[in-house]
Amino acid sequence: MATAKARLLGLLLVVLGVWGGIVAYAGPAFGYRMDTAPAWDWTQARWQLHAVAGGAVVLGGLLLLAAAPRLIARLGAFLAVLGGMWLVVGPLFASTWLGAGAETQLASASLSQAMRPLGYHYGTGVLIVGVAAYTWAMCRVYAHEVPYPGRGRRDSILEDTTLSTMLGGSE
Repeated sequence: MATAKARLLGLLLVVLGVWGGIVAYAGPAFGYRMDTAPAWDWTQARWQLHAVAGGAVVLGGLLLLAAAPRLIARLGAFLAVLGGMWLVVGPLFASTWLGAGAETQLASASLSQAMRPLGYHYGTGVLIVGVAAYTWAMCRVYAHEVPYPGRGRRDSILEDTTLSTMLGGSE
């Protein structure tokens, strides 16, 4: 499974995972923030909602970069799907265990405030899940086609003649 496409998708997942994991730490340094904590401050919300999910996606992307056996590639895609799902779902439920320290934004007064959760959580997570799910499907085990028995005819011809005979048509 060491194809160029799988490696490119693995690299894309690594980049998205780094962004999802580090945006909460580096974002406040250039005015892109969801909470009031300063840049590079290690808070419970940041490591639980960003660092863990970003680490899972980066690890999944790295496994896809190696992607020698299909099983390893599928494990990488699965880890990336889980990390992306956590980026989307985690902030929705974070207030139950983090209380007031959760990064939840219920309403926005401007377009920039409305776009912030997309860059922090939802948009990044959905993009990761989409890429990882596509990669998972790419890693599927290929089924071998077994021809129908009978006079060396191709499968589609045999199916068409059988169907037309069943429907009362002539060959």
